[in-house]
Amino acid sequence: MIQEFIINNGLYKETSDIFLSAVFTILERENEIIITAYKMGNFLDSKVEGLDTELSGLLSLDINIKKIFADRVEYVFEKNKPEIQQYVFDNSDSSNKNLTKEFFRDIPEDIIKLSNTQQFSLKQNTNIGLYGRTGTGKTVTLQWMLYSALAKGSGIKGSDSYIKICDGKGADLFALGGILKNILGENISVGQTPNSLAKLSREMVEIMDERYQLISTNQALNADGYDLNMIPSFLFVDELASIKDSCGSSKEGKALWNEILQNLGLIARKGRQACCHWVCSTQDPNSENIPVELRTQISAVLYGGSPSSERLRMAFSMCDLENVPRGKGERGEALFYADGLSMNEPELTKIPFVNSQTKQEFGEVVLNIIPSINESRTEYE
Repeated sequence: MIQEFIINNGLYKETSDIFLSAVFTILERENEIIITAYKMGNFLDSKVEGLDTELSGLLSLDINIKKIFADRVEYVFEKNKPEIQQYVFDNSDSSNKNLTKEFFRDIPEDIIKLSNTQQFSLKQNTNIGLYGRTGTGKTVTLQWMLYSALAKGSGIKGSDSYIKICDGKGADLFALGGILKNILGENISVGQTPNSLAKLSREMVEIMDERYQLISTNQALNADGYDLNMIPSFLFVDELASIKDSCGSSKEGKALWNEILQNLGLIARKGRQACCHWVCSTQDPNSENIPVELRTQISAVLYGGSPSSERLRMAFSMCDLENVPRGKGERGEALFYADGLSMNEPELTKIPFVNSQTKQEFGEVVLNIIPSINESRTEYE
């Protein structure tokens, strides 16, 4: 098989006095196949780094991981990879397909579940980027992140955990935040102005600092908030660029914007150990919408729709972007990447869809998934 592959793809050179050929090894395990192409300091080295499509066709498998080393390239293919199945819940009727706390019961506290095969850890991804233009499912993704946070006990009165929301355009996220505040009360904060984001981000930094003090008194080495059973807190910010525009160019406005950037920067860099997470959503992750110094701190990304190559480079700068999968335009489809998953490229996922068509139905979902005070963990126990 490999001999034919070498010949068919011109991975050799034959003259009257020399014969050069690419060298491969194949390792087959229970769930994966690893093809290693070796570099030998000749013209074939550049060729063996770009055999993704050809090897995928040879094995009829998608590449899971590609690793480029100084002396070799490893192509890892996953066998029998299960098909991604989207979680769909219909809370608009009384069927047994409703989203309830049972769905979240066995999900670890630091894990965000996405599909039957995909999830990511908040311990390794403090900051989360939710991107996508109108009609690509960004609101669905925002709702799922809110549901996931609430199911962990975040924002529940008496939990010493908070959800803070700022929507620069006063649109979908602002409306959802208003409903949550009416239901849950004082541990939910909602705003849409520069002053409100400055206040909310300042409060999050204070929460973070208080938690650092508690962590420092613990005897465990390198402990973080999840080790101490802290319930995570979240700051959701939608359309940061609108906040910047509202600050204006006056001296006071610039000072306010600098305070916001300083607070967000502190949360982005230091929030992980204190279980304080920043969720940033925008239609377009360019430098005007998210300052580069903040965007580079975002390590988990969900991008709906079919972004251009330029937007892919901005959103997934941590990836190789040589084999980005293309979706079929299905509901909830998004490109996904997160640290800690041995990913070289973003992969397709399908965001869970909860069919709640009215404010009342959204509120009922919230009440169905939040743990009671007795059910939620006692913090720092």
